[in-house]
Amino acid sequence: METRERILEKALEMFLSVGVKNVTMDSIATELGISKRTIYELFKDKDDLVVQSLREMIIRNNKKMLGIISKTEHVIEAIFLIMKMEAERRNEFNRVFVEDIKKYFPVVNALLFTCKENLKEFSASYALFEKGIRENIFRSDLKIELVDNFLHELIGMLHTSDRLRALNPEKTDILKNIFLPYFRGICTRKGIDLMDKYFENLDELL
Repeated sequence: METRERILEKALEMFLSVGVKNVTMDSIATELGISKRTIYELFKDKDDLVVQSLREMIIRNNKKMLGIISKTEHVIEAIFLIMKMEAERRNEFNRVFVEDIKKYFPVVNALLFTCKENLKEFSASYALFEKGIRENIFRSDLKIELVDNFLHELIGMLHTSDRLRALNPEKTDILKNIFLPYFRGICTRKGIDLMDKYFENLDELL
């Protein structure tokens, strides 16, 4: 493993464990047995290291989601399994980490999702929309770039909006009132029937 990859791996591990604010460049260097100067040769500052670590985390997670999408019978099953995976993953996150990373999401999203080429490479939801149209589960007239960018903006807003945070919504409320109605709205009749089947007992999913 190259030095840059080792630094990203260790930094992300430490951020997830105790939060971003509680990790210093010195502590990362000590854990890796390298000099702090080596880290600064590869990353401009701590914020850059955090952004690159989150970017790596998102890319890894997208690869897992792409695997689910490719193996499932149809996209509604994929959405169901991805939501289940995400619920389990987020329950493992340190609460301090979740709060600390909110300010970095706009920067990370800009790095990954601001152009069509990046969407196709890094966005599992882009692949989901493509597959759904092929399966006649999502409407054939969808403009995928627009729909996918909106979805990522929506996810980012849920992390950064003070108004939404003040409401302190439960995860099931977010799914029932935002994400599932959104997906339902772009479905064909076939897709709606499948959503009704898979998400009839949503509370059991989480």
